[in-house]
Amino acid sequence: MNGIYLSQDLTHAYGILEKINKQLNEFEKNGFHMTRQINGKRNIFHLLRNLVPFFSEQYFNTKTINWKNFDFVYIRKGAVLDKSVVRLVKKAKTLNPNIIVILEVPTYPYMDEFNGLVKFDIMMKEKLWTGKLTKYVDRVVTYSDDQKIFGIECLNISNAYEFSGLNIGSEKKDQSINLLGVATLCFYHGYDRLIEGLHKYYANNLNKTEITFTLIGDGPVLKKYQKMVTDYQLEHVVHLEGRKQLSELTSFYQAADIGVDSLARHRSGVSYNSSLKGKEYLAKGLPIISGVKTDLDERNLPFYYRVSSDDTAIEISDIENWYKNLLKDKTKKQLSEEIYLYGKNNFTFDKTFSPVIAYLKGAIDE
Repeated sequence: MNGIYLSQDLTHAYGILEKINKQLNEFEKNGFHMTRQINGKRNIFHLLRNLVPFFSEQYFNTKTINWKNFDFVYIRKGAVLDKSVVRLVKKAKTLNPNIIVILEVPTYPYMDEFNGLVKFDIMMKEKLWTGKLTKYVDRVVTYSDDQKIFGIECLNISNAYEFSGLNIGSEKKDQSINLLGVATLCFYHGYDRLIEGLHKYYANNLNKTEITFTLIGDGPVLKKYQKMVTDYQLEHVVHLEGRKQLSELTSFYQAADIGVDSLARHRSGVSYNSSLKGKEYLAKGLPIISGVKTDLDERNLPFYYRVSSDDTAIEISDIENWYKNLLKDKTKKQLSEEIYLYGKNNFTFDKTFSPVIAYLKGAIDE
């Protein structure tokens, strides 16, 4: 059973690249012989060409592929599903009618993540071409709870993480609570809600527990967060650390008590999200706060707390009470071990990617 995996060049995005490598490992472990085809790095010519609806090209290193050599093709969606993607899957099906075409859509819906001319450009191209994908794509892999995308049946999977061992810090002697967020900071992460909440908490709570928030990462909204912290005089409470190397993150995770996932996915039109960052927090043994429904919601987990999907300030006192209740009859170490074990039992790559493997084996055996 031979497969080919197509993706854009993602050497700049370590987390995504690692996820692709793990998917390829799962294919190989299950008896598939994989070829990986990485799109070349884009130059100014590609960027300009991609602005033109009928000439944009997402995958331009596929002309030498012999489609008859493969039982299936797994395509990780690039920036836009334009004519070139339709042309690609049409060619694969024409030259090999038995080939199975799977399209992974990492985020859905995704249109509200863009704005201005970029959003208009993508909307126009996809309005023209996504309807034609139904002729050639057999399944869409999604981390959402949609049953169909672009009129194509979905394989619903969860994000996964490598649970390679728990490395927790020492027990704290004080009652402080340290919240941690790690992200490439976009508007839909919504950490402004948490900063607003801390501002109100410290303004109104006379007998307050020391609650801090450490945010690692940079991005378009970092300056907004910096201004909020300065205006509210929260420099002693909110620590904006900027981007860090992977090797530097261990100490931050060890010092953290709670991992803060995206708090405003509603701003990008997303109502369900299997968060990769949430799985990383599980692997670090951290309780999780989220502002969007995830694959943890249905499990009634005590260490998972979902706040409202709106723009209101986070009620810090509620977070404080929830966390203290978690530690009523156990130590932080025991709580971390419980969280880690749950993640390891449910969100390893072999478990979360199994719907794709099962579908391919069943389809190919037919």
